[in-house]
Amino acid sequence: MKPSAMAAAFVMTALAASCASGGSGKEARAGKRAPVSSGASATAGALPDAALPRGSCGMILWTLDAERPVPVFRAVSQKGAEVNVDGAIRKLTLADADGASGFGVFEQQTFSADGLTVKVGVRFGLGFEGGSYLERGLISIEKPDGWKAVVPAAGIAGCRAK
Repeated sequence: MKPSAMAAAFVMTALAASCASGGSGKEARAGKRAPVSSGASATAGALPDAALPRGSCGMILWTLDAERPVPVFRAVSQKGAEVNVDGAIRKLTLADADGASGFGVFEQQTFSADGLTVKVGVRFGLGFEGGSYLERGLISIEKPDGWKAVVPAAGIAGCRAK
């Protein structure tokens, strides 16, 4: 190997090592990290019962958990919504709604309870008898201390027979 090639290889190796170390020693010693809160684990867990009650309309949203869909949000028209946050089922009331609507739900909805705010955004997709698929969904969960989680979702809106 030529001396100039060896020098270039040495410089590239040294440069790569300094980038991998996380920056200068001064920054590493300062210990700059994201703030930690007991509320930092705001996650949407599975709902034990996601079915719509008989004779009601609403929506059910799922997300993927390790390779399988898991129901994480349910809204029942005129009765509010449910979400599992940090292992506890939270009952929510509708605070705001906008956009296209069908089956008692809107494309943009905001729910709240006890300082918790849950925003749901979806798009109506293909229809089927008694309902419609919901696509491109996002569930945004904001806790009272400001921590927020955003969960991708898809689901259905419809009405369940009596």
